[in-house]
Amino acid sequence: MVRVLTLVDAFRLGGAETLIAQLGRVAGTAGFEMDVLSLSPPSEEHSKLEPLLRESGLTPRYLGVRRTLDPRAPRLLANAIKESGADVVHAHLEMAMTLAVPAAKMAGRNAICTWHHVHRALPGRAAWREKLALEVSSRAYRTIFVSEASRKSFADKYRPGKPLPKNWVVVHNGVDLAHFSPGPALMPPEFGVTGRPVVTVLAAQRDFKGITHAVDAWPKVRAARPEARMLLVGSGDEHENLRCQVAEAGLQDDIIFTGARSDVVDILRASDVVLLPSTYGENLPTVLIEAAGCARPVVASRIGGIPDIVEDGVTGLLTPPGDPSAIADALISLLDDPSRRAAMGVTARSHVEQHFDAVNWARQLKSLYEEASVVGVPA
Repeated sequence: MVRVLTLVDAFRLGGAETLIAQLGRVAGTAGFEMDVLSLSPPSEEHSKLEPLLRESGLTPRYLGVRRTLDPRAPRLLANAIKESGADVVHAHLEMAMTLAVPAAKMAGRNAICTWHHVHRALPGRAAWREKLALEVSSRAYRTIFVSEASRKSFADKYRPGKPLPKNWVVVHNGVDLAHFSPGPALMPPEFGVTGRPVVTVLAAQRDFKGITHAVDAWPKVRAARPEARMLLVGSGDEHENLRCQVAEAGLQDDIIFTGARSDVVDILRASDVVLLPSTYGENLPTVLIEAAGCARPVVASRIGGIPDIVEDGVTGLLTPPGDPSAIADALISLLDDPSRRAAMGVTARSHVEQHFDAVNWARQLKSLYEEASVVGVPA
């Protein structure tokens, strides 16, 4: 059985990172063994994924590297790869990809790299880090993009008018649909929303997630459905700005900040609508697949790979990015129509079973792992 060392920048509670926990649940079924390693040392922020990893049967380990240009990093990582007994290394996120390819080569292994976002304009050092990561990851055995929108965005930016590298492939992520499934609606009681209609935004609180537009939309929703509440589940560098925005709008009783949570299945099952109001940068958002797995309808922005998941008017509603009025209208229309919500949820579940099941995703990855484990490492 092929053994894989899965490498990430840190064990944060982000979309790409939580996918690794889901992959761990189905790895054995798909026919491969999986270890997980964080480049960053443990910390409160960089260890939040640990409970989910352990629930998936994985043992989190840390390398203790804080920056990409740490001169010790390639050798430390190469030694960790050898000690793990891995046949192949699978790196997720920029720092991990940049270090994994040379370190895997030093260890006599092939590397596979996955990009989880679409390209967007970046300033200064961030742009340099992305360019470096793409250049390095393109020398891996395979460079995976999780949607065609993602692959095209990087091709348009970095290889305009040139043929795509042969190792650039598209493999859709999947979700463990045995875990993210319809079930009892058990909203945590500490939120104080029992018996009320609930809209949930489950997302990192960063600028591109567009949560500020969800807050701007809420007064219109409240005017139509004053009993409704919105949950903001997650954390991030926009947290304090969002709190100020909510306070200035007088919405403290309507919008509940829950912080990062590990009980997202319960929250999704108990939500009436799941909202993702992103303005740019979205690729194939895991939360929308998870919501569909739990048979929940969604309202989301029509950007990136989101239309691959959400069929407008069938499994949810798509709105223009950055349009609070359109967001409010979509939420109100679903909150006012329970039978439509239920029908959308059933159809959404069927759609992700066909296209985004984690076992199918894992089997596709297994084929790549097996190929990479028997092909020689380029000199």
